[in-house]
Amino acid sequence: MSSPPAKRIKVDVEQEACSTTGEHKQENTTLPWGEHCVGITEFVNASIPGFTGIIKHRYTDFLVNEIDEEGQVVHLTDFSLPKSTPLEPPKEEVPLLSLEESVSNLTDLLGNAETPLEIQKLFESKEEEPQHVFIEAIDDKEKRTKIHQFFKNAFDRKLVTEASDGRIKVRYVAEGVDRRDRKFQRKRNDWNVAEGDFCRFVLHKENKDTMEAVNMLSKVMKMSSKIFSYAGTKDKRGVTAQWVTAYHVKPERLLGLNKRLRGMQLGNFGYCKNKLDLGDLKGNRFSIVLRDVTVDSQEIIDQAVTTIKDKGFINYFGMQRFGSSGAPTHTIGKAMLLGQWEQAVDLILMPREGESGDIAEARKAWAEHHDPKKALEVFPRKCVAETHILSAFAKSGQQRDFLGAIKMIPRNLRMMYVHAYQSYVWNHMVSQRIQLYGSDRPVVGDLVLANESELRELEEADVSEDGDEESGHVAVKVLTEDDLPQYTIYDVVLPLPGFDVVYPENEIGGKYNQLMSQDGLDPRDMRRNVKEFSLPGSYRKFMAKPENVSWQTLKYTDADASLAQTDLDRLAGIQEPAGVPDGDHLALRVAFSLSSSQYATMALREILKTETTGSFHLALSQKANQPQI
Repeated sequence: MSSPPAKRIKVDVEQEACSTTGEHKQENTTLPWGEHCVGITEFVNASIPGFTGIIKHRYTDFLVNEIDEEGQVVHLTDFSLPKSTPLEPPKEEVPLLSLEESVSNLTDLLGNAETPLEIQKLFESKEEEPQHVFIEAIDDKEKRTKIHQFFKNAFDRKLVTEASDGRIKVRYVAEGVDRRDRKFQRKRNDWNVAEGDFCRFVLHKENKDTMEAVNMLSKVMKMSSKIFSYAGTKDKRGVTAQWVTAYHVKPERLLGLNKRLRGMQLGNFGYCKNKLDLGDLKGNRFSIVLRDVTVDSQEIIDQAVTTIKDKGFINYFGMQRFGSSGAPTHTIGKAMLLGQWEQAVDLILMPREGESGDIAEARKAWAEHHDPKKALEVFPRKCVAETHILSAFAKSGQQRDFLGAIKMIPRNLRMMYVHAYQSYVWNHMVSQRIQLYGSDRPVVGDLVLANESELRELEEADVSEDGDEESGHVAVKVLTEDDLPQYTIYDVVLPLPGFDVVYPENEIGGKYNQLMSQDGLDPRDMRRNVKEFSLPGSYRKFMAKPENVSWQTLKYTDADASLAQTDLDRLAGIQEPAGVPDGDHLALRVAFSLSSSQYATMALREILKTETTGSFHLALSQKANQPQI
């Protein structure tokens, strides 16, 4: 039996209008911006009534703890320093010789008094004449070695030796050590840890995204952000914990930063041999509080959460993938795929509906004057794409090389736009799949992976360091009638459009053509003249099923009361809030684990049956007279 038709949710929040694509276009062309604009329309079980609850009223209502490759949930639990084994045992310090001892011992070593006196004069001259002294050629290699070694602890280490045309040249160096020597020694000896070249630590952050946190660390430490690496980026509005690796950074130094950092703490220090790469994780553990819940009965809540526990939810790409209504990321990506570089630049730079503050003023300044240098002065640094485009215009002195300006945007960010278009298509196709065939079982023509371990989601990690989109062909099987008993709906995948994927051999295959042709694109022709925008495509599971699902309701009175326990709370001995039995408000506390490419907001959407856009929940907060904090 197929799933019932999707329940349409009426959005009562005033938002910008958007044009929908495909079959929905005939239904309504001026619907407010929301999930339907990016293909998010269906539910696994639409028969369960929806209810309202505010997502992320406080950023502490959204806790995210990384699950590492060993399946361990990452928590900040201590600030102790690790023990290490030195690669080489420390050498005993040899005491410096006095000037008198230096001259006397050198005289004995050379077997003459004249050269040591010249060297003494060099030492006392401090780079005045003579600038160097030669020790004449010595045939005995062992003796030459002894002479070089001698100067390392003589003459206050301000004289250095080097071979020169068979002789030994003695020079004066003001700081006591050859600068070239010092640079070499620093590279060799500063890191002396047998356990590996990397310090691994837990980054616990509040209300800032991972890149912002890492940039803050590198700025405080006056080091390049490239020394830090991590398995995945965590969103800004929440409290998150994840592993980070740092190349040749001592844990003592990182620990010392905790007193200076705001909204961040570092701990659980250790050493490892390899750095983290994007994708080196199993997923994330979410602990989420939904506030000001309005529902007819506890039974509805229990049924809704039980649905995602037992059946899962539709594995849509969440709204954060698509940005804001003013210039959704997928529309910028579509322009790039069409080679409409000027339009892509305009979508990134020009004014947007609904924006205010510094960014709105900066866009207005650009639209009025088209002066990249002046615009750069007012655009906030956090507007990465905008500032890189404007910098390209300012440096080149002309504003017509739109592709060149786009290429100045950091690669992961510019590829995010075209990936967003793929995600937009995928969302629409999964909704079409449910409308045609339901969400409870595979059908003939569906796709499953030939080898489950080969699944590669469309993530930033799919972009190789040499700048090419990785193809990594994944084999899939097209289901026949005989295959159906061997597979479940959780095996079914749908392709993200590209030149190296197979499309379903049922009605959904044709739906890709119908949707993308309206945008002037062909799902089977995704190669481009600009190589980096040639998309091989990949596959994504149709359904997502969370693990270790738990939930409870609690009442509270203070609208801004803390209702979650962070790692820092736990370290401080603060117990998890228990609520107030006779409180005026109801909250739902839900926890679950997801794979790395799955969106918690889409699980919440299946529970609530309401929009998950930030503007929708901001409006709910305002309606309840609870400004977001």
